[in-house]
Amino acid sequence: MKRRTVVLTAFIAVVLALGVLPALAQDANQAPERARGERTFPPAWMEESIEELRERIAERIASAEERIAATDRLTDEEKAEALEDLADASAAFAAAEEKAELVGIAISRRQLTRLEFRAERRGETVDYDAHIAGDLDRANRRLEHTAKVVDWADAAGEDVAEVLPMLENAAAQLEAAEGGGTVEARHDAVHIALAWMAQAGVTLMGM
Repeated sequence: MKRRTVVLTAFIAVVLALGVLPALAQDANQAPERARGERTFPPAWMEESIEELRERIAERIASAEERIAATDRLTDEEKAEALEDLADASAAFAAAEEKAELVGIAISRRQLTRLEFRAERRGETVDYDAHIAGDLDRANRRLEHTAKVVDWADAAGEDVAEVLPMLENAAAQLEAAEGGGTVEARHDAVHIALAWMAQAGVTLMGM
């Protein structure tokens, strides 16, 4: 992933653009339990349609583009780089066909932006491979746990047919994350898998 040269204003604009879903980063990847006394499951995004999520994302990105274009704190080169980052994210969102894909990409890109911002502020370099490996390990363990729960539900006589494709999609994304793609693609894949697992968990709870 290329090292940005943009200043703080551009970083903030990109973070705001990708922070499109309220409590999304907290909700989508949480296990079905309470954190700090707050309700974190089921994820709020499960109650919205993909069209509603797309509209919210488009509005935030458009607002960020306007802020970047209007600011006098960036050079033309810095503006172009910040706008390129937003265009890349917009293309990824547009390619998403399922709600879990859209949510996973939103969380992924927001997290990557924050990692870069913190590293830039501290004068450090992000070890993306190590970060993705850690995410991947945790996601694989969560998939194993979710699969066990599905097996238990199946053994108890529940119809788990609706859930199985979600786990298959999650497994496929985790396999893609282990491949040789770009940082963005591999990181997106892990978080898309987590969103599929969150959706599976909600479906199981509704049985």
